[in-house]
Amino acid sequence: MRTSTSSRPTRTLGAGTIALSVSLGLLTGGLGTPQAASAAPQTAGVTVARAVPQAGTTVAVKVATARAQAAGVRVVNEAARHKGKKYKFGAVGPNRFDCSGFTLYVYKKTTGRKLPHKANLQQKYGKPVAKANARPGDLIIIRKGSYGTHAGIYAGGGKMWSAPRTGKTVSKQKIWSSNYVVRRLA
Repeated sequence: MRTSTSSRPTRTLGAGTIALSVSLGLLTGGLGTPQAASAAPQTAGVTVARAVPQAGTTVAVKVATARAQAAGVRVVNEAARHKGKKYKFGAVGPNRFDCSGFTLYVYKKTTGRKLPHKANLQQKYGKPVAKANARPGDLIIIRKGSYGTHAGIYAGGGKMWSAPRTGKTVSKQKIWSSNYVVRRLA
């Protein structure tokens, strides 16, 4: 459907559609004046306009965030699939794991990222993230001083998936130390 409110025709894509300008973050009318986006259904040529909450927010940022969150969900789901598998020092799965072998296996399978088989080395990979900004799927490295001693995958709510130690199995457990770093790989 085409409607014309100025010298330039506009195309209505449907009810609730909001058009955002990715390059400038502005919506412009026929004469280059900023306009509000239409987020309401259109009826009989009447447009009800609502203000865009954050002019300048780009679609690319929202898409990137959504992709990162989806990747994090895939990482957590893969980690959860291995619940109950036994710990074995030096094992990298898929039937038995040690802590860094578990994170190595899960990230390789879900994201294609290769990690070393040592928690201390894994802490150097990915983007550093503040603990308060940790998202499910982030890599958790528990440390003694600055040395990485244990690796896990953040599950949300202060918990992580990991292969804890001999005699235990892969499980979701509380992050038991306050000395840890968060790395975003997905």
